[in-house]
Amino acid sequence: MKKTHYYVIDLVRIYAAVLVLLYHFATFELPEASGRVFPFLWRFDGVGDVGVEIFFVISGFVISMSAEGARSLAGALRFMHLRAVRILPALWISSLIAFAALAFAGEEIGSLVPPLIRSSVLSPVGPYIDGVVWSLVVEAVFYLMVGITIVFAPRVSLESLAKILCAISTLYLVVWSVAFLLDKELFAALSRFPSKVFLLRYGVFFALGMLLWLRLRGSRSVTENGLLLLAGFMCLVEIFVGRVFLWGTGTAAALLWLTAVGLMVLCITHSDRFEVQLSDLQRKTVRYLGSLSYALYLNHYTFGGSIVQSLATILPPVSPASMSLLFCASIACVLLISCFVTSAERLVKKPLMLLREPQLRSS
Repeated sequence: MKKTHYYVIDLVRIYAAVLVLLYHFATFELPEASGRVFPFLWRFDGVGDVGVEIFFVISGFVISMSAEGARSLAGALRFMHLRAVRILPALWISSLIAFAALAFAGEEIGSLVPPLIRSSVLSPVGPYIDGVVWSLVVEAVFYLMVGITIVFAPRVSLESLAKILCAISTLYLVVWSVAFLLDKELFAALSRFPSKVFLLRYGVFFALGMLLWLRLRGSRSVTENGLLLLAGFMCLVEIFVGRVFLWGTGTAAALLWLTAVGLMVLCITHSDRFEVQLSDLQRKTVRYLGSLSYALYLNHYTFGGSIVQSLATILPPVSPASMSLLFCASIACVLLISCFVTSAERLVKKPLMLLREPQLRSS
């Protein structure tokens, strides 16, 4: 029987979400104060956002696993439907929460409606109601590519898509890196959002996840092993160049990324030995943390920033003790709203899942 869930993926998801949360909390400032609200988080500034690159590797792996064996237009529609059910309910709820938080903070409601709509439909053109939505747009483009691949399967396979993504993204990253060294204006132009949306910058991360899945399924030719190494190397190149060759920051981000990917590979390769040690309670807890990671990712930035500003009026960060108390209180609020979103999205998912029933009866 084909394995459909790896508990280590849940652990790596929450690890990545916490990294991004700490990165953004490290950058928060108060309007009336100079400097950062939580200066003790300085180590995560420019480093913690590597959690996004971890998410892209996870996505490449998980999507390959879920799309394996799917064929034809009907298979592609089922795949896209499941992806929509997975990401849209929590996104809609979290976008409304961000909208309310910004409106409560004094933003003009009329100016918030367009970014709310763009976020809700994952428009490739921002700005969005929450700064983290851009990564979901990148994910959606990847899902679309996989869906197109399913339509043309078996003539075009997931392996072919992984190779194409790896090749095109590698070529882009080489040009991008050279531009950084020789022409800063060209580098800035190549770093704009379209390079992310069209998977030029992050394609190697998705490709790496896909190639890891293919290797796990027994695909171990010399060419594929070479592509796997190339994709991994180019991921590290993107991490370093994306942090403008600040070697301390780049090295720290690369180590965090390698830790996550290494843990994935180790535990998935030895999943039977790893998972047999988990009790039923531990399995439920790990799976809940995996589902919580998405809501935490969606709600820590705009909502979290608003909460920090609101609580700072009660707990001003004037000393290390009050700063720590403000941090703990803010994190608690973000966790509570994330737990709410995780529960509420299940209610929104139910009617969306019913849309699949006619497809199941006809297939």
